[in-house]
Amino acid sequence: MKQRSDFPRSILVETTLRCPADCIFCPNKKITERPMDMPWELFRHIVDDCRNRGVEEFHPFINGEPLASHYLEDALAYIKQILPGTAVHIYTNGSLLDDRTGEMLLRNNVREVHFSIDGVSKSVYEQHRRGLVYERVIANVMAFLERLKKHPAKVGTRVVLTMTPENEAEVPEFRKFWEGLVDIVDVIPCDGRGGEGRLPAYGDARKMGCFHVDYRTYILTDGSVVACCKDWAGYTVLGNVKESSLESIWNSAEYRQLRSDVSRGVFGNFEVCRRCVSDSL
Repeated sequence: MKQRSDFPRSILVETTLRCPADCIFCPNKKITERPMDMPWELFRHIVDDCRNRGVEEFHPFINGEPLASHYLEDALAYIKQILPGTAVHIYTNGSLLDDRTGEMLLRNNVREVHFSIDGVSKSVYEQHRRGLVYERVIANVMAFLERLKKHPAKVGTRVVLTMTPENEAEVPEFRKFWEGLVDIVDVIPCDGRGGEGRLPAYGDARKMGCFHVDYRTYILTDGSVVACCKDWAGYTVLGNVKESSLESIWNSAEYRQLRSDVSRGVFGNFEVCRRCVSDSL
């Protein structure tokens, strides 16, 4: 993906904060200072702002379960209409992925689906993904993968395990179970979520810089623009798309300084970077 351009090539939009899960490492339930759902008019405005700008990826998700959004189907259809060449990625815990929703994702040309599954046994999974039922989630994912076999277009799939002390022992069996069923199996050490998570950073998570900062940006439900997905609390807000164009925010002196700092390994000038312990960005 091209870097250092005058417009972000990858856009993540927080369409909703709704989520049926209460995961042990996730600060989602702590977010109370911004709207539960991004207004539909604001979402359309963001997509319109990306028209003819060479956006390569669009992710209608940051903090929350995208399948819980009241307007996800309309959002995907609008992206397909306005940004026809853009790859849409969906991240889901799988709990709401019924047959109708799976068919809707494929009908709207979703390019890749990421499943967050933090264990290979019922006890460990449900310890991490509180409020979800392991058998139901696995059945939903398997049904979707079976549906993909009949789908004419290629749709990428991956499962992601967030590694903690409680599930690390299951990693080999997790890989064995999922390899061959999905395209990619990711194991990512819990990174503490920029200081806002319920668990501290674990394992190999450490401050190494950000892999996406040169080409990716993040927009929260209230229109605030932040530099990374770990900024759950909006510690470093670089602008708001309700007040300024995304292009002007991306090219602002402050945002350029942040990108320059990160590329040089300087993490002390911005609050979100000072709090971060992550090599997974």
